[in-house]
Amino acid sequence: MKINIVGSVSIGSEYMSASYVIDNHILIDVPNGIIKYLKKLGYDILKIDTILITHLHGDHFFDLPFLMLGKYFNKDKTPIKVICPYGTIKKLKLLFRIGFPYDFRKVMNSINIEFIEHKGRSNIRLGEYLIETRNVKHGKIKPAFGYIVHKVDKKVGFSGDSMYCPAIDKIVEDSDVSILDMSLKAEGNHSHMGYLDMKNICYKYKDKTIIATHMHNSARQVALENPIENLIIPKENQEIIL
Repeated sequence: MKINIVGSVSIGSEYMSASYVIDNHILIDVPNGIIKYLKKLGYDILKIDTILITHLHGDHFFDLPFLMLGKYFNKDKTPIKVICPYGTIKKLKLLFRIGFPYDFRKVMNSINIEFIEHKGRSNIRLGEYLIETRNVKHGKIKPAFGYIVHKVDKKVGFSGDSMYCPAIDKIVEDSDVSILDMSLKAEGNHSHMGYLDMKNICYKYKDKTIIATHMHNSARQVALENPIENLIIPKENQEIIL
């Protein structure tokens, strides 16, 4: 399994927000600007057939309308599945209504897209992959998901945005590599983890590889100045092979 860390920062940075590509065709989170950015990096957007959305904040799903409209204008019927929190379609209808002069239902009926909305923990089989959903805690946002993606005997975990909670421990325990929210430079809060949370997780799971993501600039700087042996601070589009 190949994972590309396309973006690993939070709002306010000059770099791309947190987003990841698995095996060139599974996209995790769709932050604003990601579709054009993927094209700039040389990805074939037509190969993306699965999207996982962790939660319904703009820096995690606001480029989805542009993906849909791109398919609509280009008459692209390539099938695509979107695994997402319950309420995603309702939010997309609102975005179309306030931002685009195109009927949402007409666009939906003109492209080959399937939304799999759900509220809680579930296992979804897609070909050779098993997508496992875990509920995490991201302030008042419900539902908010982490994911574990299985391929044969390899597993990569994603926390999405979350405070440190028991679900994070389970994601790390059940994955070979975990990509975890490290938004803050010190302690975490009710919505996000921080460098000190990551330090504790890395020490607790010394045999696991942890990759930091959703970093504010200050959190990234602290982590670079105070390296932890099994914590990776990724570079742009860094490739991880399992």
